[in-house]
Amino acid sequence: MKHFHTGQFLAATSFVALGIFLLLINIGIISMEMTEAIVFFYPFLLVLLGGKYIADAIIPSTVRKKLSTGILLLTLGLLLVMDRFHIISFSLWSIWKLWPLLFVLIGIKLLGKFRNNQGFSLVRSHSYKETNWKVESIHDWSFVCDYDFDFSTTFIPEEETIINLSGFVGDISILIPEDIPFKVEGSAHVLSAKIDKHSQDTVGRGHIINYESVDFEDSLQRLVFQLDFSVLDIRVDRI
Repeated sequence: MKHFHTGQFLAATSFVALGIFLLLINIGIISMEMTEAIVFFYPFLLVLLGGKYIADAIIPSTVRKKLSTGILLLTLGLLLVMDRFHIISFSLWSIWKLWPLLFVLIGIKLLGKFRNNQGFSLVRSHSYKETNWKVESIHDWSFVCDYDFDFSTTFIPEEETIINLSGFVGDISILIPEDIPFKVEGSAHVLSAKIDKHSQDTVGRGHIINYESVDFEDSLQRLVFQLDFSVLDIRVDRI
């Protein structure tokens, strides 16, 4: 994920999956009528279109009027996708049930105007890789966040440091010295995780992340990562 943002990666893989699936239908490996394929896959296109509108809205140089449309299309698409995988029951005729999104849109508009050091923003990208950067507890929420931590470049205090991150999409990369105990805990609906030698890739209802290094409980100098996202890509490496 070093050369792709998470949104770009999800869009690219969705197009690849769609192309492969339709190719298998055309050459007869998968027996499904084209109309059935379109009905199955159009929610994925709604997700991509909604994501594009949201991306256009949060880039300073573009028009922001598409944000509401993007959120509506993305939400509708995600619900229909979950219906396709039998996670929930939702159809296009159930769109009237999304009226509470009006309150969400109002709240997001207010959050977009409110920013401070520990504040809220729709998109947040942080890199903690400079020499001697200050390690302290963090509590942060973003609609989309991209974090790059390198704990080998700084001093870690002899206490429990809690990094609490949450939002809709998270792309998190962490580098930790071999002698520093750590714990990763949280949940995500779509999860791709590689933590030390542990790998986990899952899709569905709130999958739990729970990893703890063997020496965690016996040490005062330790790191705790608390994560809560709908879509999460996390990698933790030892050095």
